[in-house]
Amino acid sequence: MEPNSNKKNNTMTKNKTDLRECYHSGVKPEIAYEYEFYINEQPHRTKKQIITGLDLHELAQTNSTTHFISMKTRANKTLIGPQVQINLTECGIERFTILPFEQQALDIHECYCAGSTPYITYKYIIKINGDKYEVNQEKITGLEILNIVGKAPDNHRVKMFSKGGKVLIGLQEVVDLTACGVERFVIEPLDCTEGFIRTDLPLQLIKEDLSFLEKFRVVNSISNGSSDWLVLRSCTLPDGYNVQNADVAFMIPKQYPAAALDMFYFYPPLSRADGLPIGALTLQAIEGKDYQRWSRHRTGDNIWDPETDSVGSHYDLMINCLKSEFKKR
Repeated sequence: MEPNSNKKNNTMTKNKTDLRECYHSGVKPEIAYEYEFYINEQPHRTKKQIITGLDLHELAQTNSTTHFISMKTRANKTLIGPQVQINLTECGIERFTILPFEQQALDIHECYCAGSTPYITYKYIIKINGDKYEVNQEKITGLEILNIVGKAPDNHRVKMFSKGGKVLIGLQEVVDLTACGVERFVIEPLDCTEGFIRTDLPLQLIKEDLSFLEKFRVVNSISNGSSDWLVLRSCTLPDGYNVQNADVAFMIPKQYPAAALDMFYFYPPLSRADGLPIGALTLQAIEGKDYQRWSRHRTGDNIWDPETDSVGSHYDLMINCLKSEFKKR
């Protein structure tokens, strides 16, 4: 009895198909006694060749009313409804992801700011030249990033900012968005006839700044004695202020980007629509006008880094300060 029992057990062991192994080896899964696959990086097994979304929820102990299922195949990602049937012998299934609906889209830039590792989900929000875009893939190439913003690959390049610094991304180079430390992407023109160019801008601006400034209709440089000012005209402000748009000025030090950008200046001066006061304000004469200076400075946890910071990151800091104003009082 025992030899036969061992023979049976060996047969059952051999008659198991591991979908992830099939995916990585590029072979079509065989019909088997048992199938092994991964949900949220945890292995699960079933004897069913065809399973439904409800079966997956049961294995993961989740509910279709509160959680979504994403199936990752070689071709794409697919949302799986409760009644959708999946043939496990179809080629190319790598894994399943089941998460609460509120985690369906993950902001990669917010993960970077929070110092957290991105999780695998269905959609990702990435930052390109200061704007945010949704993608439904955790791995993306430089060419795909250029296509998102409609830039030609023959005269533009992609630069990635991450915890490790900034690097150029080749057209076919793959970036894993779930890797910890990815912050944002910048598209840079490769010649001076493309994109945003103004001859009156401060000479110390870097290429990344010129790419960022493309999103603004009018940008000017003001020289005021020993100071150079970059003025972004008619910027859209967060809700809650007396005006919806204002001119924003940044003082550009002669040693920029080695020297940090600091504080923000607005014209016309801002006030809160609810009438509550705003702290640490004063007036600054720029281009013959009284700009309102907001005395806001970086903390020890957010020190200026000339390798990663720029006009764009200072603008983002300004927007965050304008929004945070309403959390203070």
